[in-house]
Amino acid sequence: MNDNIKVSGTVSNDKIDNSELVEAINDMRKEFTPDAQNKVINLALRGTFLVPAVLESNQELVADENNHVQFQDRQTAKFLLINNKDNGNSFFPVFTDAEELKKLETTAQYKPFAMKFSDIANLTESTPNVVGFVVNPYNRFHNLPFTKEMLQSIKQTLIKFRQEKEAAEKAVNDADKPNITMSSNNEEQ
Repeated sequence: MNDNIKVSGTVSNDKIDNSELVEAINDMRKEFTPDAQNKVINLALRGTFLVPAVLESNQELVADENNHVQFQDRQTAKFLLINNKDNGNSFFPVFTDAEELKKLETTAQYKPFAMKFSDIANLTESTPNVVGFVVNPYNRFHNLPFTKEMLQSIKQTLIKFRQEKEAAEKAVNDADKPNITMSSNNEEQ
């Protein structure tokens, strides 16, 4: 698993609530406007999602500070992928809640992990063989794909926003400082 990814861990089904996001996706599907799209993106950015992964235990040799070698269990998570039937592109399936997760049909013994949007985006960007991730891939009314290109665009927008905010805060802080200069009116005669 990528070191930049933070897996929040398994959660009980009642802890994740993305109902506001689901409603916003439905509204956006009815009337696609820039405001509706921005609302969906902003809600998704703050969301926590269920991401299915298969845990595997491996043993590796580890040396301690005295160079004594011993076997140590190491767990790795392999996140499940789904493929687009039309073009074969691979996506990570991501779910807004336990009800949507139940629609995942697989024989794999997976565990759902709670992950923030930013962690899913990092996972997606660092995995070469995937095109993106899809929120609720088995729900035709409120599924929502995020491709790597979309994630890059969102990231650039957030970076630009942060830079503009920091520049505005710096301007406000600089404006608060008095601009006093001392001069002497003594003229030599």
